Amino acid sequence: MYERDYIMRLITQVGQVLRAMLHALREQRPDDALETARDAVLALTDADPALVDAMTGEGLVTFLSAGGRIDVLRCRMLAEVLLARADAHDALDDPDRADADRDRARALLDAAAPEAEGEEAERIEALLATVSAGGAAVEEDR
Repeated sequence: MYERDYIMRLITQVGQVLRAMLHALREQRPDDALETARDAVLALTDADPALVDAMTGEGLVTFLSAGGRIDVLRCRMLAEVLLARADAHDALDDPDRADADRDRARALLDAAAPEAEGEEAERIEALLATVSAGGAAVEEDR
């Protein structure tokens, strides 16, 4: 019961952060979107966002696979935050950081996809398609 409540709170919290990031990006405030992303990264990883930024995609997959099994939900949500951050870096004309965030997000999604089921699998597939097409990362339906 506790784990289910925790997961629901996490989903709600990250959803709110993604909406705030989208709003900031639409309002041409990429710096605010990046600041907001810090909260989501911290909530999803319980780690300093600077540590997460220093990791490769494969390192993040390992980090989110504590106990030997990948946490599909956290991988997908962190990937969404990273993709929104990539959009903010693009708006700030920082393609290297944008590419790094997209690469980390793709690694998380690729690792989570085989373990995902149902709606989660569909969401991951849609995100992977968006990343491959080079489109905006986060949709407004969040």
